[in-house]
Amino acid sequence: MRDLSGKVAVVTGGGSGIGRGMALAFADAGMHVVLADVDVAAAESVRGEVEARGPRGLVVGTDVLRRDAVAALAERAWAEFGEVHLLCNNAGVVTFGAMDALGDADWQWVLGVNLLGVVHGLQAFLPRLRRQPGAKHVVNTASIAGVAPYEGIGPYVASKYAVVGLSESLRLEGEAWGLGCTVVCPGNVRTRIVQSARNRQAELGGPRDVVEPDVQRQTDAGVDPEHVGRLVRDAVLRNRPYVFTHRENRELVERRFAAMMDAFGVLDRTDP
Repeated sequence: MRDLSGKVAVVTGGGSGIGRGMALAFADAGMHVVLADVDVAAAESVRGEVEARGPRGLVVGTDVLRRDAVAALAERAWAEFGEVHLLCNNAGVVTFGAMDALGDADWQWVLGVNLLGVVHGLQAFLPRLRRQPGAKHVVNTASIAGVAPYEGIGPYVASKYAVVGLSESLRLEGEAWGLGCTVVCPGNVRTRIVQSARNRQAELGGPRDVVEPDVQRQTDAGVDPEHVGRLVRDAVLRNRPYVFTHRENRELVERRFAAMMDAFGVLDRTDP
């Protein structure tokens, strides 16, 4: 997508954090922005920031865990604007704890929002995007934890690894019909994700507001989400497959893939 001005972006989790950062970066480029979030008040605040930049903003209350809600989001976006050019599957949550201490509801919540939320976005938007002529793009928010392992957040890591692989496959599939795809793998960003349990669905354990002070301090020291939004905007313009946010995370990725390549080396040193 070489020109964003006048086009339409849909951003899930658009009421705060990286979603807000992307929404503002796209609005600065002249895009109208549909802000989907379970926190409608937060999304309305971002809508004001979008419209202060000139383009239109639209808020649609959306729980990405629910397929029907994401389908309704797509209906509303096309009804209001007639077309959508950029879908950002960004909403995400995290739970903390060793895997032997986590229950079914923890796994269902994190995988439901982080992975199935992306799947629901693709199901609702891809058929329409495929029929729509012209440039179009999907951005899926994963994490550095989607390409390098971390302890204590197993469901989150699993969900983000899946989002990376899904995005790589979508990029291959979409090439035939003009769809670009970028997966975002941020490191520590100043967002509210460590407080994401504040919106946890009742059937999956209900809202919680306890955050470890050390975790909160680490998150507060993260990079500005508006910086991440600008990196994503540049990736969309250049159809880049990946966005990373921290140079120091390169070592984590290199270490993981070096271990994989070493495993192939074992084959070279072993009789079949």
